[in-house]
Amino acid sequence: MAYILMTLFSVLFATSTVAQPKQTKIYLPDPRLDADKFEVLDTAYLRVSYALNADDLADLSTYIDLQYLEIGERFSKYYSAFISNCDSLCTEWLKQHPQAQSRPSVMGEMGKKLYWSEYQSSEIFRHGGRQTVYARMPGYLKRFDSWYAEPYPLPRWEIGNDTLTVCGYLCQNATCSFRGRDFTAWFAPEIPVAQGPWTFGGLPGLILKVYDAEKLYTFECVSIAQGAFPIKKLDYSSYRQENRTRILELQRKINENYYQVAQIRDLKTGKLRSRFTPYKPLELE
Repeated sequence: MAYILMTLFSVLFATSTVAQPKQTKIYLPDPRLDADKFEVLDTAYLRVSYALNADDLADLSTYIDLQYLEIGERFSKYYSAFISNCDSLCTEWLKQHPQAQSRPSVMGEMGKKLYWSEYQSSEIFRHGGRQTVYARMPGYLKRFDSWYAEPYPLPRWEIGNDTLTVCGYLCQNATCSFRGRDFTAWFAPEIPVAQGPWTFGGLPGLILKVYDAEKLYTFECVSIAQGAFPIKKLDYSSYRQENRTRILELQRKINENYYQVAQIRDLKTGKLRSRFTPYKPLELE
């Protein structure tokens, strides 16, 4: 996948936003070292690449994340290309260095910040009108890795008449209020797929760009590839089943005060550390 990350762009457009940054002291999850063990659920005929909060769409290093939407006849999957590539590279590294005393924590392109974000460290599968979200927690909180399933949430869109070209496709605008925020989406009627980045979907065409009213979060398509891509599901048997509300609450607490949630103590005093950081999640309810 490493070479794909460096060569996947054919049509790119510069952009700038005042976006929600990653937190500054939340450690990345440990890389998975079993990325070569997976179940193939389906074969995707489309792989759509989205930049999350990019300062410059032509420069991967300015992304919070590069994310893939893989669309098959029965299943679709949305996930971080950066995290998946890191897991694959670390898995291969361990095969080549089985006796190593230490292991790499990061390999490959990882965007502008090497810190955890719930919008990067989750994988979403859709099938039969439902979606399942596997949420991977940071640093010392692996024990809280969780998953939940729900009906595929479809916002009530109001379709407008404005147009915008995104990634070479003429798109039409639509707006909605969804989970506590107001959003604007741009969808391509030319691509008759009612899906989009993250949990967005339900429009008469693939969503190629979507952002909230404050422009804290912007997902924008940077490439669309046709082919035959295996939709892989890793082993999530260690993840605990939770409901969506509890997972969102935990993720918000982690973003606001990771030290407190992780129960990290000061090495000198032995006291629990605490540092509050204001945070604005994508989903407010």
